[in-house]
Amino acid sequence: MFIGSVLNIPKTKSVIVTNRTEDNIESDIFEELFSIVINGELKNSDSFINLELTSDGSIRQLNKKYLGRDEITDVLSFTADIPGVNLIGDIIIDTNVAKEQKEDRTVIEELQILFLHGLLHCLGYDHLAAADKKIMDAKEKEYKNLLRKEKNQTRE
Repeated sequence: MFIGSVLNIPKTKSVIVTNRTEDNIESDIFEELFSIVINGELKNSDSFINLELTSDGSIRQLNKKYLGRDEITDVLSFTADIPGVNLIGDIIIDTNVAKEQKEDRTVIEELQILFLHGLLHCLGYDHLAAADKKIMDAKEKEYKNLLRKEKNQTRE
């Protein structure tokens, strides 16, 4: 993980992106969504999160090591609990998986959906039990709608 490395970096952004892919992905697509969710969840505005974008299949090893699942996945998230540090956690997204499963969405939209999913996990939401899934699905829908509204206002 890369939680420790962030402790020595002065915070300038809310989403600290490490892009280990060949793709040119702007961090702004995650910053806006992060801000919407943090405001909606009434979290400290100084909160931040680490995001690693990968495309080399390394997410499979992390999935096996931390969750016991020897399979590739689209997103992993790990909650941080470091006293005195407003780090919410780490999110890892495999961009190749995102590209494969995006359906009619753009890659950017799919990456935002995966980031939102991971962020909600870091904030304590889950989808293993049916009741929890219903809550998390509603949160995802709420924040996707708020992001869509924000984009529409920016265009006007």
